[in-house]
Amino acid sequence: MFLKKYKGVSWTSLLVVLSLSACGPVKFSAPSTSNVDSNTTPDPSPTASPTNLRDVRYSNSVTPTDNKLDIILIVDDSNSMLPDNQKLAENLSGFVTKLQNSNIDWQMCATVTRALPVSSTQTAWGASIYWQDSDTPSSSLGMVLKKGTSNLSTIFTKTINYINAGWVGSDDERGVKAAYHHVYNGDYRFQPNNGCYRSDSAIAYIVISDEDERSVGGDASQQVYTGELKALEDEDRPEVFVAYVRDTFGASRRFTVNSIIVKPGDSDCKASQDAGGAKSHYGFKYADLSGLTSGGIGSICASDYSANLNLFFDRIQESLSSVPLECSPYNGNLTVTITPSIGEVQSRIEGLNLIFSTPVPAGHTIDLAYQCADGRSPSSFGKATPAVQEQGFFARIVSFFRNLF
Repeated sequence: MFLKKYKGVSWTSLLVVLSLSACGPVKFSAPSTSNVDSNTTPDPSPTASPTNLRDVRYSNSVTPTDNKLDIILIVDDSNSMLPDNQKLAENLSGFVTKLQNSNIDWQMCATVTRALPVSSTQTAWGASIYWQDSDTPSSSLGMVLKKGTSNLSTIFTKTINYINAGWVGSDDERGVKAAYHHVYNGDYRFQPNNGCYRSDSAIAYIVISDEDERSVGGDASQQVYTGELKALEDEDRPEVFVAYVRDTFGASRRFTVNSIIVKPGDSDCKASQDAGGAKSHYGFKYADLSGLTSGGIGSICASDYSANLNLFFDRIQESLSSVPLECSPYNGNLTVTITPSIGEVQSRIEGLNLIFSTPVPAGHTIDLAYQCADGRSPSSFGKATPAVQEQGFFARIVSFFRNLF
């Protein structure tokens, strides 16, 4: 542990005997989204008349590096989630083994749906968790799990147990906000960063939660407990997250958000989750985010998550065979040209992505032409700026001591 100066203030070290959790480098400030009206929901694909259209041209040369994939787990660590998270851990090793066998060059990071303490006085969203391979907490495996790592089953099990559940502040689940700040902490245009994002990779998020963003997704009709309704901020909104990823990593970045949730309308699943004591909620906002990015939606009530993860594998494969769109093309009109020609290739539009039935091989160029409506929601919600970062504070011990007083 070391000392740093932040805005002229000296940080002091904390002496602890046990470390129950640790988080990786995080920035203490995040880009402002104050220019977005929090009372409105921007529409990523507005309707417009033919006189209010903008021509869009897209061109991309497919390279051999297009098989790279960065996977980000966003784990709800609230009180009711440990059994569900353990089911996830049991199946993750098979999931990534399937990825390895597909020749996808993957790496993986993980964070949680709350802000983690990073000092005695500060917390930060989107902090990466250290991977674990034993019952004794350690930072030796680092925050980025890479292809070729052995003992994956042990690592996933130990890491989920290390994350645990029911910590202070974990009842205000904010998976979208956590993902937003994880992107901010991983912006490779600035150093240091969390190392979770490569400049030439696709991104696949996997969110697991038995509630919605901020428990009820800002919907008063879903409230069960007094005080459970909390207003959504811009960083909790799916469309803001999509725009921020593209603003940070470029409009051509391929990414999906896959969710394991109480599917909207699945009353049997909700009743099953509620039987555990704490009330669950339909994951409307997570489902919206998966829809915007052509991600998969799995049920948290599945007896195991193999089927969910296989669905995500298929969606991830599709994301590696797709290109992002700025909008839903006006009237569905989209011209696709592949050079040199590879014959007839089927494609479809899902969310804001054009997905090909078969991957376009390296050495070919994809050209798109379509029209978008003007007056769309802003594609930029603030740019990241370098900020002081801090490593390795023992989050749960800090949280424990803070709550003694």
